[in-house]
Amino acid sequence: MKHTFLTIICVGFLLFGHIGLLGALDFELSGGMNNMTFHPDRVTAHGVSTNYKKFQNYPYGFGDFHVRGEVSDKMDFDVHLSRDNILQNTLSGKIKTTSDYFNIEFGPFAGMIDDFSSPEAGIMGSIQFAYPGIAFLSIGGSSSMGGNFSFLSGNTRQTYEVKAGVWLPGIIPSISINSKSYSKHLEDTTVIRDELTRIQISADFFVKNAPVILTVDIGMETLTRSYASDFSSETKDELTATFAGVTAKWQVTKPIRLIASFEIPVTYSATAPMTDPDDRFKLYKFSAGLAYTVFN
Repeated sequence: MKHTFLTIICVGFLLFGHIGLLGALDFELSGGMNNMTFHPDRVTAHGVSTNYKKFQNYPYGFGDFHVRGEVSDKMDFDVHLSRDNILQNTLSGKIKTTSDYFNIEFGPFAGMIDDFSSPEAGIMGSIQFAYPGIAFLSIGGSSSMGGNFSFLSGNTRQTYEVKAGVWLPGIIPSISINSKSYSKHLEDTTVIRDELTRIQISADFFVKNAPVILTVDIGMETLTRSYASDFSSETKDELTATFAGVTAKWQVTKPIRLIASFEIPVTYSATAPMTDPDDRFKLYKFSAGLAYTVFN
């Protein structure tokens, strides 16, 4: 099983290795902590617990590593390695075709849970319609192939996002809805499903020739974990919050860009029988990163 999973990864790198680069090559590394996370090792719901009915936040370390480049005037690629509090560990590769009014991107991904077992694979893609300088609409998602192949685990993941925005002088406002879910099968027939759904309003602020781009986000999110078994009915913990966040991107020099972000719940509410966490300030999310561009 592990050899097959490694073969998938190697084939992906070989495919990208034969692509000739036309323009700059961009490397981006970022990481941080997401405290609005269910404990990864928890196998029973807070709502049915005697001593731990209150939501217990867990400091989950997450990160992203991107390698991006141009294949031609109309085609880019993005190789992405990520660790996420919902989707676990993912390696993906996407090809993006670009034009003035229509963009499409697609590619495969391979994933594993945090103990590097239970491999899975799937496909991802998105499509964007745009009227340059006026407005845009993008729709995307991903889905694993689950247990359809013998060398894969029964774990499954799905994502989707719909985003629309407009270009205005000095600002790009947008609205989006996105969701990601992951179902993990345990050895005792229990299935744990984590899901995060967000409705978000964003605004990118920029000034021509200025080195800093500032993004402000506000919205509502629902974090859910459900527990199902062949021997008992499904139980579920759910936490809903409104949030606010800010991201700054600073072009320090031509090849170097610094990135930092921070997000915190403004209000929150747990669905009974799970009870509210103690403090919103323990549910923050932050990250920092560095991007370096190699010019041909």
